[in-house]
Amino acid sequence: MTSIEENPFAALLQEGANSDGVPHKLVEEVLLFTLNKASSSAVLCLADVVVETSEEMLSEDLVAHALFERLMLAETSQYAAGNASERAMERRAMCYLKGAFTRCGLIQAERKIDCSKILALILNNASTCMRQPDLFAPQSFGAQWMEMFEQDDDEHDTSTQEFFIRVTCKVMEEVEPIEALGALKAIFYPVLTELQKNIAKLNLISMKKNIFWILGYFVRDKRAAVLGELLIDYTTPNPRASGSEYMDTLLGSLLCISILPKTQTGKYEFFQELSINQTDDALWALLSHHQQSIFLLVKQLLVLSPETKKKTLQWLGNCLDANVPRGHLWSSINASTEQTAHSTSSDAFMTNLTAVLVRLCAPLCMPSLKVLLVDPTYCAVPNKDRQAKGVSMLRAHTETCLLTSEEGDERLTAEKYNFVTEIFYMTHKCFELSNIPCIERFVRVLRELQNTQMAYGEVVNSDPNSEVAKNLFRMIRDQIQQVLSIKNTLAEPTNDMYLLKFFEASAIWLTEIAMLPREIYEQCLDKRDFSPQLFRNMELLSDTPPFVAPYMQSVPESIIDNLSAFLNVARKLNGEQYINIYFSAHDAFFKMIILFMGSSALVKNPHLRAKLAEALEFLLPSRIMGSHRKTFVSHVFDNHPDRLKVVRSLLNVFVSIEMTGQSVQFEQKFNYRRPMYAIMEFLWTKPEHVQCFRDLAVEAEQNMDAIEPPIFLRFINLLINDAIFLLDESLSNLEQIKQLQQAQANGEWDRLPHTEREQHMTNLQHLGMLARFDNIIGRDTINLLKLLTSKIKSIFCHNSMVDRMAAMLNYFLLNLVGPKKERFKVKDKKEFEFDPAQTVIEISHIYINLSSDESFCLAVSQDGRSYSEQLFSYAESILIRIGGGQLIGDMSEFAVKVARMGAQYKEEQELLADAPEEYLDPIISTLMTDPVVLPSSKVTVDRSTIARHLLSDQTDPFNREPLTMDKVKSNEALKQEIESWIQGKRDAARSNS
Repeated sequence: MTSIEENPFAALLQEGANSDGVPHKLVEEVLLFTLNKASSSAVLCLADVVVETSEEMLSEDLVAHALFERLMLAETSQYAAGNASERAMERRAMCYLKGAFTRCGLIQAERKIDCSKILALILNNASTCMRQPDLFAPQSFGAQWMEMFEQDDDEHDTSTQEFFIRVTCKVMEEVEPIEALGALKAIFYPVLTELQKNIAKLNLISMKKNIFWILGYFVRDKRAAVLGELLIDYTTPNPRASGSEYMDTLLGSLLCISILPKTQTGKYEFFQELSINQTDDALWALLSHHQQSIFLLVKQLLVLSPETKKKTLQWLGNCLDANVPRGHLWSSINASTEQTAHSTSSDAFMTNLTAVLVRLCAPLCMPSLKVLLVDPTYCAVPNKDRQAKGVSMLRAHTETCLLTSEEGDERLTAEKYNFVTEIFYMTHKCFELSNIPCIERFVRVLRELQNTQMAYGEVVNSDPNSEVAKNLFRMIRDQIQQVLSIKNTLAEPTNDMYLLKFFEASAIWLTEIAMLPREIYEQCLDKRDFSPQLFRNMELLSDTPPFVAPYMQSVPESIIDNLSAFLNVARKLNGEQYINIYFSAHDAFFKMIILFMGSSALVKNPHLRAKLAEALEFLLPSRIMGSHRKTFVSHVFDNHPDRLKVVRSLLNVFVSIEMTGQSVQFEQKFNYRRPMYAIMEFLWTKPEHVQCFRDLAVEAEQNMDAIEPPIFLRFINLLINDAIFLLDESLSNLEQIKQLQQAQANGEWDRLPHTEREQHMTNLQHLGMLARFDNIIGRDTINLLKLLTSKIKSIFCHNSMVDRMAAMLNYFLLNLVGPKKERFKVKDKKEFEFDPAQTVIEISHIYINLSSDESFCLAVSQDGRSYSEQLFSYAESILIRIGGGQLIGDMSEFAVKVARMGAQYKEEQELLADAPEEYLDPIISTLMTDPVVLPSSKVTVDRSTIARHLLSDQTDPFNREPLTMDKVKSNEALKQEIESWIQGKRDAARSNS
């Protein structure tokens, strides 16, 4: 036995005997060493290292010194007593302490023995290892922790987690927080770096489930929230990082794992088979599970502590701000260029981030509807007040909003913004920067694929084995892979359901804030909290709510844009999940769309309201052009309490995209009109909606001279304008197509250089696309006019409208059945959607619908440009050939009536041919019947002429000053003078005859 003089530890033996120490046997069982050389336990014997004793109780200090000496052993095998176990021989300090901690816990649980003293010693030494790792060099505690994390994948065994937390808490107790965090980072940053390197090598299929299990150690327990802070600090790049630099973080490396390539210029890994409608349920399951795992990690960071919540929201806000360039128009077009790829995050990263955020928004959705706690003034907070008010999004105040505020005006803001508000706006911003560019890219690649397939078909017919054909085939394969990858990412069912519920909640919130009563708003002013709080679900009583709260100047356009984009892309994807969309969402979308679509008092931007019309088309039960979906069950057009507002709302947006100051590009205007036509055609199948059209027509006739022309009058005026433009464009393009086709067929192209031949082919394809577009929209326009005139007649025959209506129909008919019709006879009319036979039948229906009105018959006969006595003879011969024989009787009767009235009119015109200049309308040079004086130019014109002009241009045509119908003054004296002159002419004619 070692003497006290020889070993200073021996002095501690006496202390153990005289006080409550630690049982020697417990030390052997837990720490797996003994100080008794006579012990039979299969442990290490440290009697020669510390002190030899056979005492049953050891002092705490002696055990502490012995444990420290045990940890400092570089080699353990020489101290093995008997058959010492591998656990007893463990040389790695942290792994050994974790084992001791686990054994201590088991003994305490099973035998109800107090192990607190020995447990404290274990944690003290573990803390020392963490704070002073150099003492134990060359051991790597980071590597030891990593090994423990990887081995412990049993969710029922919490010993590693508990040890990790208790050690961390001990470190935090013993030193200042900043020093403790620094010590922890020194150990765990290398662990996280190694983990990130491993993640970078994985894809959606090879992703290891233990990655998230390991990361979970840092965020599972609020007792050691500092670990979450460490994790978010590690994954946070510098404050000025670009979007692409966020991909290089730990969280970013997880977000990059998707069906899509990790980087924007990366290789597509999936869907190498040539099948354009392919979906992959297995990939969907993997993607959904991966997104759910990232969501749970981020959620834990948010709930762990106020500090981790703040830093996580800052990470999200900074990341979104760094990726703002993705939302710019050029970005979706140039997404694969080096500059864009190196400045912003990839589609994979951003769509996964949206999936995470939209899951965080689940409590905002039905049935909880915490969305009603979202404050609409969030985007009014200037940068200087951001931190004080709890706004994590950078530059939120620069968002384009539904209504504009006067320059210099300070917008309303709340006292403070809650988490619900933050996550709502962040999710919308993320969708805007991720899914919308992705949708645009999908549409663009799909169009490129169609063009490539067309080119491939042409090349294969002439030279199937050429290099060009092989290259085009490779392009087709690559483009199909892109299309399927984007499509399957956007259409993953679980994420889509989260998005659907989120947008339903957004629609409810938009409706509630737009319809908030004035008295409730005034209460909000007092509280400085503008969230709607309650679901009032008020009925729409007018086009625009009676009170529009000033905070609508702070609601971003992107919320409505996102909602519209989500519903619109649902039509383009082969997503059967949309068929069974639950009905509460129908109602929420329908009400919000009707409210905002038709009201410029709520949405200034006509483009945005037109997009809502596209979104409304999604709710049509009928099949939508370009959609793969089957029958869609929806009852909103039959049962929704606000359904009768839809016609007026539609006409409002239809007219608004044409009005002065709200004009849009011509082609874009017709793209907006297409879904509106589809909706109106559907509404025409519902008697109560037809009655809404008729009521608006009656209202228009009663207010023809109103300050603002009635909505229905402007609507039919635009229909006629559109029809004329579209037919003109179509016929012009078809004539050029025929010339090019003839030149190609005659072999004229064969003699041209290759570049010129290619130019002609490109020109032919471009003209074909334009003609097809014009014919589709033109057909819809004519069909709508046919439907309208079947029930509404008098307004089309009003003196301000009837001449244009008649001239349009005559012009169409002459071009389609007259002597020049052969100019438009192209090969394969179906390719260009050109169906002249059907158009002739539709036009004939319109003639017959209006034939009972004499003013219309007279207007048809007066049209000097296209009408002749042979016009309807041409039409009859064509109708016989195209199967329109049932219309011939009515058309013949109409032709006789028109000819008779034309003859009468001709006599009248000859009688009045020498009318004085001052009796003629200065714009169209016809005899005035109701002269009026324009207030600013003082020019006298006919009432019908100026009324027609003001439908599309509310200015005086002679000096461009603003003008409305209520400002014109009847020139009664001139009117009586003209009437007297006409009567005199008639009397003279009668006396002569």
